[in-house]
Amino acid sequence: MTIMPKFKPGQLVEFTMANERYVGLVKKTSLSPRRGMDPMVLVGWCGSPPRDYEEEYVEQSILKLVEEV
Repeated sequence: MTIMPKFKPGQLVEFTMANERYVGLVKKTSLSPRRGMDPMVLVGWCGSPPRDYEEEYVEQSILKLVEEV
C-alpha cells in the first residue's frame, strides 16, 4: 500500500531544526520511494535555507503546514 502525499504544490510548509524555523513552498510531491518511507516533497526554501540547498526533497513527516491567519 502506497502512502499518498498530504501536501499539494503551492502550499507553505515549515520545518524546525535546532530551534530555528524554516519556511518553504511545496513545488512537487512524489509517492513514497520505498516501503516504510514517507512520500517525498520538493521544497523551495524562503530566506536562508536549513542546509546549503535552495531546493531539496525532504520526507513529508518532518514538515508541517503553515496555518493561514
